[in-house]
Amino acid sequence: MTRTLIEYYDKDVLKNIMGPLTLHPDKVIFLYDSGMQDMTAFRALHTCFKRHIPHITLERYPVDILSMDKIYRKTAQVIENNENCFLELTGGSELMVIAGFRAGMEKGAKLIHTDLVHNRITDLLTDETVAPTATLSLEDFVDARGACFIGESHRPPEPERFDAIWEMARYLFRHLEEWKHTCSYLQTVAARYLPHEVYMDSKELIYMKNGKKTYPDKAILKEFQRLGFLKNLVMDGERVRFSFCSVDDRQYCTGYGVWLELYVYIAAKKSGVFDDVKLGTMIDWNAYDGVVVAGNEIDVILMEQSLPVFISCKLRSADTAALNELLIAKKRVGGWFSKGVMVTFSREKAENSGTYKRAQELGIELLDAGDILAEDFPARLVRAIKEHDLVSLKWKKV
Repeated sequence: MTRTLIEYYDKDVLKNIMGPLTLHPDKVIFLYDSGMQDMTAFRALHTCFKRHIPHITLERYPVDILSMDKIYRKTAQVIENNENCFLELTGGSELMVIAGFRAGMEKGAKLIHTDLVHNRITDLLTDETVAPTATLSLEDFVDARGACFIGESHRPPEPERFDAIWEMARYLFRHLEEWKHTCSYLQTVAARYLPHEVYMDSKELIYMKNGKKTYPDKAILKEFQRLGFLKNLVMDGERVRFSFCSVDDRQYCTGYGVWLELYVYIAAKKSGVFDDVKLGTMIDWNAYDGVVVAGNEIDVILMEQSLPVFISCKLRSADTAALNELLIAKKRVGGWFSKGVMVTFSREKAENSGTYKRAQELGIELLDAGDILAEDFPARLVRAIKEHDLVSLKWKKV
């Protein structure tokens, strides 16, 4: 017997996909606002569902969401025309929920609800668990959003390199001013060579494009060599010669802020409590327009109990623009149920700054230099994500 799941379309992706991906119906039917113009949303949802349920079919019907009577009539008609119906009352407007409850009770559909806090789908009349919710991947959200991954700004390191990167990052965090000058020097020198070249030879004192002089901090270069990012380092007082150990190492050593991204990525990976941890992810937000265009790079993305978490890393002070950029990114994929964390090398929390207060207003967790430099940073990162208030996010409108 064909199982049919009826859904009220919602602006939050999670409400649209959790029910179908948990219950695996043969058919899913969406009732949506008749004022909605862009139907690619349903193409995206179908793509998401077919990844897990190849045989599934999707139907959609418009309805006047300002008329409870019309919502009721259309819902009742759909129930009558389909067998073995489940009606989910999780998404949609308040009128949809009221009208759906009436139609479901009168027409004999099984009424269900997704409890996103306790990770279960329940029978609405008995509160009994119908099924524990499925574990969602980041790909599920991206598919359902009509987006697609188009690559990484830098390749994630192999696990055997985690310790060396971690130690180097902490060294640079303790010598940020010297790292700024050294990074500018390495960027200027590397720009003279082809992207695949790793051997570098330059005067020790050079001029950047803006005419300013720059030179490397010798202690940092020696630390790069000790930890395996450079080799064959020679500094004779006039010239500096060395080889990057790989093209990836060249990218790391010429990227000022990449070390905080790597640091956060490794902390998340080594915690062992998160799924789908990705570094430097680039997303094309419209996979169906035939044009590959990357949106803003997202420094670190991970999944925490089927919810996407977006982490922005700033090896400097954060500002309202950075917070807004993070807010937009997380809403585009996960809606109100996604989480956002800002990791910034500043004293925002300690100083109770305006940026920190704004982050709290936006529902964004913020970790600052005090957290980054703490020995237990990985535990602090886990706590910031785990303790994020999901219940209040359900209703928070910012």
